Amino acid sequence: MHFFGRTLLATVVALTAFSAAAKPDEAAIKTKLGALGLAPSSISPSPISGMNEAVTERGVVYVSDDGNYFIAGHLYQNTGAEPVNLTEQKMAKINKDKLQGMEDEMIIYPAKDEKYVVTVFTDTTCGYCRKLHGEMQAYNDAGITIRYLAFPRGGERSGNFGQMSAIWGAKDKAKAMNDAKSGMFDDSGIKLREDLVRKHYELGVAMGVSGTPALILEDGTMLPGYQPAPMLRKMLDSRS
Repeated sequence: MHFFGRTLLATVVALTAFSAAAKPDEAAIKTKLGALGLAPSSISPSPISGMNEAVTERGVVYVSDDGNYFIAGHLYQNTGAEPVNLTEQKMAKINKDKLQGMEDEMIIYPAKDEKYVVTVFTDTTCGYCRKLHGEMQAYNDAGITIRYLAFPRGGERSGNFGQMSAIWGAKDKAKAMNDAKSGMFDDSGIKLREDLVRKHYELGVAMGVSGTPALILEDGTMLPGYQPAPMLRKMLDSRS
């Protein structure tokens, strides 16, 4: 039980709490999730009878056929040697699709001998983001290209929302990011790109980012938190 913690307990309680309808009532599901601020972009059967997989702008939720019960958590398949996180697999595909075509909005630090590309949601006031940035050469030397998207953790209420908007508005964005991460950035006279920073932040929320740095691998898998370059390279090699 401790492996899943509260998520498993909530799942067990919810799955025993309702009687499944004959077939999904998509109208009811959309209405009842919509009342919670969750707008499903798709509703499809889940591996659990009587439960459906609803993809929303806040991630995947599992909802009963009548819409009266839902689970906000991860669904695991426990039929092999190790449990498989089906929700994570679904979100990885969604995340990968969301990042397509955004390269022109990213601040990219390319590896000369590129083996992997990792997209990072970053915040200039985040200590571990600064630590990661300070080791950029190590990532590049390890064959890892780092691509930044903006994620001021408090959204538009963040004290550095304007600074990050200036970084994305700078002519030399990589230099602006270097200066900001070292505390030497001068944003005077720069046209702010609040639209891009807001877009990136909302994208991060939709992808489930709750803190920074958040690393998105090429297959869309998210790794929360700082990873040293050697450890990240070793993990990427093992996945490939």
